[in-house]
Amino acid sequence: MPPRRFDRHRLRAVRRAADLHQRELAEAIGLGSHVPVAGWESGKSFPPAEKMPAIAQALGRDIDDLFPRDGDPDLIDLRCDAGYSQGKAAELLAVVSRFQLGAAERGTRRLDEAALPALADLYGVPVEGLVAAQARSFGEVVSPGVASPASWTLAGTLGDLIDGAFPDEKRTAVDVAAAINAKIGTEVVTPPQVAALLGGASAAEIFSDGARTVVFEALGQYFGVSPMVFHDGQSADRRVLEDIRHLAARHDVTLAARGGEGGISQAFLAVLNDLLASDDTRA
Repeated sequence: MPPRRFDRHRLRAVRRAADLHQRELAEAIGLGSHVPVAGWESGKSFPPAEKMPAIAQALGRDIDDLFPRDGDPDLIDLRCDAGYSQGKAAELLAVVSRFQLGAAERGTRRLDEAALPALADLYGVPVEGLVAAQARSFGEVVSPGVASPASWTLAGTLGDLIDGAFPDEKRTAVDVAAAINAKIGTEVVTPPQVAALLGGASAAEIFSDGARTVVFEALGQYFGVSPMVFHDGQSADRRVLEDIRHLAARHDVTLAARGGEGGISQAFLAVLNDLLASDDTRA
């Protein structure tokens, strides 16, 4: 399953740009407290996949823009993109039980063909798209074409960070370049370079390899994010994924949770929490 990518820094920047408090976002997506939103933005937890559509809608963003995904969806993805938990989806469908839906999502037993139209209608996709998603849940290779996500762009990431850093007023490329250079203590970017990046130019078109690394480090320091977020989204994801797998292997814990809901295992979350706690202590 290709899960949607979640960037806590971007969520916070987009929320601030939308002029919403954490409490207001929580209320908009049906939560009784701002605590879960605060946990997402601090990196202590992740938003449930089935909540991501409501979060994107509340912030006025397309879900593929705010929570992009590389690849086409399987059954769990379609359910979550429709905003349903496994139990709620089964509750709304007389033709599919939670057990049957869970078995299909885990790739152990296919849904009855008679149930496919109702489930496709609930998820808001063609029956052909649902069949293709089910095939992916069973590990089968399916031709692309269902719910293709929006491409990651440096301009979009940088624009969101600028919106979060300057929430009260619009800043020109001159203002942004001056603020970054003042923070770093030397000139690392010029106004034309900032304008070109925001206009959609790639970093490779503007900077040499060595300069690009320096610029990304400076941008990360200024905005308080990892420099990796400015690299090509797919290659950055691969590096992060390999690091995560290495971390799980080094601590001898299972990375993925088992069962219909999927997600990260509790053992691996405990490892991450311990690392975050030790990092906070050093800070």
